[in-house]
Amino acid sequence: MSLPNDVWLQIIEYMSPLAIQELYSVNSTFFNVAMDQRYQQISFSYLSRKMIWILARLKDPVVAKRVRILHLYPHFVKDALDTMDLSSSQSLLSKFGELAGLIRDQKKLILKQKPRLPLKFKTCRDLMQVMMDILSALPNLTDYHVLWCGLPSVGSDPALVLSSPLRLSLRSLRLEVSLEKLQYILSSSYTQPLPQLEEIDLFIRIEHLHFERYDTILLMLARMISSLCSSLRKLTVQLWEPFDLSPLFAAISHLPLLDKLSLSIPMSFPNLGNPDGLIGFLNAHSNTLRSLSIRASELGGRSLMTHNELQLGTWMDETFSRIHLSCLTALEISLYLVPFDSALLCVRTFSTTITSLVFTGSHLAYEDLDLLTAALSSRRHKHPLQSARIGPLTLSPQLVDLFADRFSEIDKLELLVKSLVPFEGDVPLFCGRSNSDRDQDEGQVRRFIEEMEHRHYPEWKLRYLDLSSSSYPRLINEEQCRSVFSQCVPALRTFT
Repeated sequence: MSLPNDVWLQIIEYMSPLAIQELYSVNSTFFNVAMDQRYQQISFSYLSRKMIWILARLKDPVVAKRVRILHLYPHFVKDALDTMDLSSSQSLLSKFGELAGLIRDQKKLILKQKPRLPLKFKTCRDLMQVMMDILSALPNLTDYHVLWCGLPSVGSDPALVLSSPLRLSLRSLRLEVSLEKLQYILSSSYTQPLPQLEEIDLFIRIEHLHFERYDTILLMLARMISSLCSSLRKLTVQLWEPFDLSPLFAAISHLPLLDKLSLSIPMSFPNLGNPDGLIGFLNAHSNTLRSLSIRASELGGRSLMTHNELQLGTWMDETFSRIHLSCLTALEISLYLVPFDSALLCVRTFSTTITSLVFTGSHLAYEDLDLLTAALSSRRHKHPLQSARIGPLTLSPQLVDLFADRFSEIDKLELLVKSLVPFEGDVPLFCGRSNSDRDQDEGQVRRFIEEMEHRHYPEWKLRYLDLSSSSYPRLINEEQCRSVFSQCVPALRTFT
């Protein structure tokens, strides 16, 4: 049966990737979709037969054009140095010994022999040259992810391979590298202009090897970022451990298209360094930044041993109290590790402009939500809050009253509900032996619904309500909850 290509594509949308792979021989549409799924994301890390076979396939332009995302971790350079180059430096006597052993066992191995590899390399340099040629010829590559830290024995050699995709028309670049390794990548990229990247994601580590060069490397990185002034829209900055990034922020030129910034702040001193650097950078982009994401981290180094919530709060208060972003409309704060008071200060700072808020990561009591909603309703707004994602929390009728009063103009509200109680201050009751299968007491949920039946919010403009929960017996009461909220909120159109 012959069907139009568009119809086959619609059928494929309802199939799992594994099923599509098995049906690649049905027709050309299935074949192309299966090949796209197989090669759209490629990862090279350790030297293996599989890696060499994939490299050989990528020499075919028909296959190379399917690659969209590339991940590189240059352990393959170390593997090649440890095998190919080591083998080439063996003595003549040892090579004759190995040859004799191979001849003796040839009859035993001939039936078990694996297919010959399509590519052969005598030295690590040969492997790197082939990879450079292949990786610089992926015409539709858009997202490039680099992981490079440690591996002290390989020196700067991997930089030649890692920088080769930078010749392509990339959209996004993620660098999870140490400062020591970053200088090699940046030095290699100086010989050619960078593509017009729209997104850069920096995850910086430190190997504590060249302290005297850190400021120089940060200035090199700042020049690289500044060179993207005509394209960069999103910047993400994350540190493995506390480090002074103020020279980086101070040296980045104005990026007129930058509208999204994501910051991950280490828990311990010096956090992200001198606040003046970040303050100056943010205020310089007051007229362009529209989305800001803030979270704290304790991934490595001193943060694991000496993190201090009070110290982080002090740093955040000093920093964000001096920032003015006149065009900011979306604010996301993860409360995991971020002190509530500091998060609340950020909300108050940007409350006059934001129309979208994500405030999640730590359980919020009624008193916390009272302060949060007050911060967003007591200030004069250019535009009222349109969407919010908040929680986890314990939902009570009194809390619903609070949201209806303070967020009367909101269009979409997502609440991460940990439990339901009929009256504010009640203790949630659960049944079940383990955390994985515990359900909330159905009587409490039923009484919550009964209390809500007596409420009516005719002025509430809420059209979309999502009560996300794994605690209360969702399947039993979802229809009841939908019915009662539809009655309470006349404007409601969608409940999930």
